[in-house]
Amino acid sequence: MSTCSSTVGGRMATIGLNALVLRTDASYRNAGPSRYTRNLVENIISASPSLDFTVFVNDQVSELPFTPARPVQLRRTRAPTSRTGIRILWEHFVAPWHIAISKLDLVHSMLNVVPVASPAKHVVTIHDLSFMQITAAHPPLRRWYLTAATWLSVRRAAAVLADSIATRNDVIKLLGADPRKVHVLYPGTEPVFHPRSCNENHAFRHNVGQHRPFILFVGTLEPRKNVDVLVHAFGSIIRDRIFDGDLVLAGGRGWGMGAIDSAIAQSPVRDRIRQIGYVNEGDLPFWYNSADLVVYPSSFEGFGFPVLEAMASGTPVITSNLSSLPEVIGNAGLMTEPRDTAQLAAAMASVLTSPQRKEAMRRQGLVQAERFNWSITAKKCLNIYQDILEPR
Repeated sequence: MSTCSSTVGGRMATIGLNALVLRTDASYRNAGPSRYTRNLVENIISASPSLDFTVFVNDQVSELPFTPARPVQLRRTRAPTSRTGIRILWEHFVAPWHIAISKLDLVHSMLNVVPVASPAKHVVTIHDLSFMQITAAHPPLRRWYLTAATWLSVRRAAAVLADSIATRNDVIKLLGADPRKVHVLYPGTEPVFHPRSCNENHAFRHNVGQHRPFILFVGTLEPRKNVDVLVHAFGSIIRDRIFDGDLVLAGGRGWGMGAIDSAIAQSPVRDRIRQIGYVNEGDLPFWYNSADLVVYPSSFEGFGFPVLEAMASGTPVITSNLSSLPEVIGNAGLMTEPRDTAQLAAAMASVLTSPQRKEAMRRQGLVQAERFNWSITAKKCLNIYQDILEPR
């Protein structure tokens, strides 16, 4: 089935899309959940010409960051729901009123939580359960709220969407969700991530002052990413004269920076380590394309976008063997234990010293990235909507 055309009581079904986490500004907030929401909403609207959609956005979003395939109702909140605390209150106490007056038949919430009371049926996306598994990363009150609200949401929702098999397993195990209603919907590759020409990459490196070859890490700098291990492994391959280039860390500073700052400060090659902070969407594809190797040794991810983006860009990838990351990389890259410095250094050396291996990983990565397609994801999502609205 390529499109969804459900009816309720003889009329066309009306779907609400809770896109309050959508951001359009050039900041770190316009990352993971925001980009997921943007791409899924765009592709759902495009794939379903016969459904009516109402899209709820926060006060900072004046228009959708894409041109919808057809007209939709855009509801911008008057309250400052771009602030997390206000968004939470709005979702629970104001959203039900909007759902009722708009006569929505089904509402899809894109970030873990559905309203405590609502006249419509609900679908909820859960990206990960880091607040239950990496407790130090979340203040106690936030951790308590997210755990309680997500636990309730998986029971109220008619369907729960998980970004990976790993996340689905966590939702079932940690929240006691009914396995029959927890579905895996992999995110897709954005078209902007694709191989660029040598001339484009050369011009970009010149513009950003990156004149040496480099290894790239992309992501928020926080303990679970194991950037300190990467810094030590990088120092090892420089010391052994395996690689004569830089390590570029692209991402905002997160919590628990002590180990990362210490590793960089104590590294004998710290002058080769470049921290460039958050990278905007326009530059990010070129950083991937220009890198000799992308390394993402994270211990825990709901999905792991940097791995997919690097593969789609035609750059070899090394990641960890935990959580969802083996699902993303498949057989297209190398995996290591995330806290094993020697193993990571050996993996990096094996790629950087073998043009044949680099080329094979590049080709395999491009093929693997094609498995993740937003259009297919949207159609699967619409099928789930239809199964809820028109039970068999």
